[in-house]
Amino acid sequence: MKAISELVDLNDDIKSLLSRISSTAEVHRLLEVVESKSEIYLRQLYGSSKSLLLYLIRNIQPKRKIVVLVPDEETLSKYNLDLQVFFGLDNVFSFTTFFSSKFRQIPNEKLELNIYEKVFQYFSNEGSILIITPEVLGLTLPKPNTFQEERARFSVGEVYPYQDFISSFLLKGFERKDFVEEQGDIAVRGAIVDIFPLGMDNPLRIEFFGDEIESIRQFDIETQRSLKKLESVEIITTLFQQKFETTDIRGYINSEDLLIVDNPEFIRNAYPEISLPSVKQVIWLNSVFSNAIEIKTEPLKSNFASIRNFVKEFLDYFNQGYKIYFTADGELLLNRLREIILNAIEVEYEGKNDGEEINYTPEQIIESCLWLDRPLSEGFVFPTTGIALFVEHQIFGRERLRVPQHTKGKGLTLRELKELNIGDYVVHVDKGIAKFDGLERVKFGDNFQDCVRLIFADNDILYLNLNYLFKLQKFRAEEGVVPQLSKLGTNEWERKKQRIKEKLKKDAKELIRLYAERKIRKGFAFPPDTVWQKEFEAAFVFEDTIDQAKATEEVKRDMESETPMDRLICGDVGFGKTEVAIRAAFKAVQSGKQVAVLVPTTILASQHEVTFKERLKNYPVIIESLSRFKSSKETEEILKKLAEGRIDIIIGTHRLLSKDVQFKDLGLLIIDEEHRFGVAAKEKLRQLKVNVDTITMTATPIPRTLKFSLLGVRDMSLMETPPRNRLPIYTEIIYWEDEIIRKAILRELARNGQVFFVVDQISRIDKVYERLVRIVPNSKIGVAHGQMKSSELEKVMSDFILGKYDILLTTKIIESGLDIPRTNTIFIHNAQNFGLAELYQLRGRVGRTNIQAYCYLIIPPLEALTKKALRRLQALEEYTDLGSGLKLALRDLEIRGAGDIFGYEQSGFINEIGFEMYQKILDEAIRELKTTEFKEFFPEAGKERSLEFLENNELQIEVDFDAFIPETYIQTESERFRYYKELYNIRYPQEIANLRNEMRDKFGEIPQELENLFKIVSLRIKALNTGIQKIIYRFKLLTIEFPDDSNTEFYDKILPVITDFSISFDGAKLLQKKNRLCLQSKVDSFDKAVEIVWRLGKTIQSEVE
Repeated sequence: MKAISELVDLNDDIKSLLSRISSTAEVHRLLEVVESKSEIYLRQLYGSSKSLLLYLIRNIQPKRKIVVLVPDEETLSKYNLDLQVFFGLDNVFSFTTFFSSKFRQIPNEKLELNIYEKVFQYFSNEGSILIITPEVLGLTLPKPNTFQEERARFSVGEVYPYQDFISSFLLKGFERKDFVEEQGDIAVRGAIVDIFPLGMDNPLRIEFFGDEIESIRQFDIETQRSLKKLESVEIITTLFQQKFETTDIRGYINSEDLLIVDNPEFIRNAYPEISLPSVKQVIWLNSVFSNAIEIKTEPLKSNFASIRNFVKEFLDYFNQGYKIYFTADGELLLNRLREIILNAIEVEYEGKNDGEEINYTPEQIIESCLWLDRPLSEGFVFPTTGIALFVEHQIFGRERLRVPQHTKGKGLTLRELKELNIGDYVVHVDKGIAKFDGLERVKFGDNFQDCVRLIFADNDILYLNLNYLFKLQKFRAEEGVVPQLSKLGTNEWERKKQRIKEKLKKDAKELIRLYAERKIRKGFAFPPDTVWQKEFEAAFVFEDTIDQAKATEEVKRDMESETPMDRLICGDVGFGKTEVAIRAAFKAVQSGKQVAVLVPTTILASQHEVTFKERLKNYPVIIESLSRFKSSKETEEILKKLAEGRIDIIIGTHRLLSKDVQFKDLGLLIIDEEHRFGVAAKEKLRQLKVNVDTITMTATPIPRTLKFSLLGVRDMSLMETPPRNRLPIYTEIIYWEDEIIRKAILRELARNGQVFFVVDQISRIDKVYERLVRIVPNSKIGVAHGQMKSSELEKVMSDFILGKYDILLTTKIIESGLDIPRTNTIFIHNAQNFGLAELYQLRGRVGRTNIQAYCYLIIPPLEALTKKALRRLQALEEYTDLGSGLKLALRDLEIRGAGDIFGYEQSGFINEIGFEMYQKILDEAIRELKTTEFKEFFPEAGKERSLEFLENNELQIEVDFDAFIPETYIQTESERFRYYKELYNIRYPQEIANLRNEMRDKFGEIPQELENLFKIVSLRIKALNTGIQKIIYRFKLLTIEFPDDSNTEFYDKILPVITDFSISFDGAKLLQKKNRLCLQSKVDSFDKAVEIVWRLGKTIQSEVE
């Protein structure tokens, strides 16, 4: 057997753990019989000890493949987590029937391909490990020889007819697209063929020179840029759409492979017909067989209730002489755990009597433990080895499930949301709203350049020079809004912009005034975090996302400052806003302060009451709620307790703003969805917020660009990262079949859960209600939709939150705001009638805890659907987490975000002028206010303003050579336009190199016209922010035009610089052209012209620095 010290990729602490385990008599005996016996029975194995033992067994024969048969998906997930720690991601494969379409009404071939891929990877890789559940044994698969027959090797330098190469993949089921997005796609661009075969983590980019393969590169699906070069590659060339010979997974398991069966008695009872793979050796784990080898490990508690309870148990093991190991998922969590335990030991020792002997200091105890930054699934105790292993998430009662990824690629790309297509509405900053009519090549003198063709009202056409591309934006407004085209030659557009700017300035002024007032007031500075605070945060049921951790720190930093906090937290429902607010509330309560949580509806009050009470149940925090559902007697009692300081956290609607509500010592105000309150309520809030720390939460995303506009005006935390390691939501497309729907509902109710049933139209509710009553007659069904009276709607929703209904039959009104942990099954009826963002939002109402959630998309018969509509829904089946494409779909929601800051009327402005134009005007309005009325609060803004005389975004460049992107190089017009946008947005030389490399990588050799365009862009960035207005290069004559004489500040400061420069430069002369100054010089080449502009620009900028 290989010595533990020889094991690779494991740190010394894990090696010491394995050495201790392997040194015991029982384990030593096991490792001896593994080499000789065909059947081995083991028992008394708990937690991650099973995986550690499996590592030691595998270490005897490192090249041997292992199949682990487990009883259920939860056990599979734990093995998967542990074995990936020991063997790496590339050697451990696992799947369940969860993502197989065999058990689905409507097959989805992409799901099947993923399973084929994993099985084949196991089959092909020496020493790999496969973890499966019993149902998987029955899945139909292509025979292994099919994979062998459908493989091909391609090498650099090999001759392979280019057209035949492309055709061979199309005939085998690959789908041709503009860009590769997922497995099974092929894209052809000139001599470059992108292909994403089955079984590869990254797609391939194969470049031809005629019929010879010139290079093979892997590329990143997100950026579409190459990652590394390959000399040769072997790939599966089919998608298995043709008929093939079949087998099941047993056909992939060799007789020499080792089979490990965990909990065999349970598997036999649950699956009496099961036929195990035929192998020469089986190890039965946790068998009841009387002659089984007893390993004698012991389980740990799954929840210690508090850190103090845990430390008592930990110290008990320590005092008995155990070697203690701690594991956590990464250094950050490990260091936090170490700090919490050290603090808790210190508290424990403080409570000891003076006479009690203490042999070790808390620091010595901590140092004696071994700390592993590896995420094992479960702790265990091994008395015969003197080992106790504790796992961070178990200590805090937190789930840690890492479900195997079931898809490759980035999910839906939805490129059309980013691209500008012919017929799309656009906004020209100066001219107004037009329709994009593509690119047109226009002759300038003897040369050609591309221009953008725009159609305005009355079919008037404007050709936009690429120099002015920055003035053009895609029109974005609320869904369904059709804007009015602007009329050229009138001042209607300018009047509209001015009207909106004045209103925005007024709103922004109020916002800045409040900000300025708070900055000069003193509030209460909360003390740093206590041990309780750290323990409380560590016990959160999920790992913090980066955004969540950042928001928590920002809020606590604000609270610890003397300046009253006013922070807006933006993030989708389920992204962790409420958790950040609860942490802040807990911090406030520990300082003896009271907390008010203000919500716009009774429904949200009920929801928050449940959430706060559940999260704080282990701490002495008194929580109450105040809404119209409380009786007058209950209200009176709550108000009395609140005034006396006997309530720590009060949750309520605008009722909290009434005069009879008195606090003893209010320290923190949490406002949820402030924009939904009325004017009177907002005014009272404004008065309340002046001295009290305030957090405002909104579920509507605020675009990052808008955040930058509001820097120094509103403190914001953006939470854009979806939570990690949540169980994926099982998503299935179904027809309406009573039995399927009945079983799914009863399964949810059997685990004490609840069900959402969403219909696309209110008119369908009665009919669906009747069908549900017939299918599940004993279920209590509540009905909620937008045409009900608000009081009725609130009552139904509140009763559902409190568990008085089993099923909520509703419309898409539940798409935002609701967070009901017990509701983990959702049906969406006529799913094809919902938008992608809506479907994502609706599905997001379930799956918010560690309970498996289910989403069923009910559709009519397939013949009633287009292929595109079905594919869109199938994508939701495949991509059960939030992919970048769905993030793009959510961009539409950002438009609502502006209303959260300035009020609902903003959406009207946005619909008039488009979102980007709205942001630009808002930015201007805020900058003007910062540099005038409020300049003492924003000295930096004044400095930025002082250099405005050098701004030259409208810089024009005219040359005597062709400079454009040829259609033969990039054939798709929208893609060509996108690259023009990128080119003319470049600000730094390195960006040119990056973009050039990207285009060379994606499209092949750079044509001369594009090389010329790169030269122009290089010249452009050297002239930016210099005041230069126009550069002309013709017949080796360089002309540089400066601003007209109305820019007096420019000439006062820069004229001496220009004069000196012209004298020092041989052959240069100054000219007056109408009302502008020009510098002219003969040059040898365009490169020389670029150098002159660069030197002049540096001279100007150094003068004003």
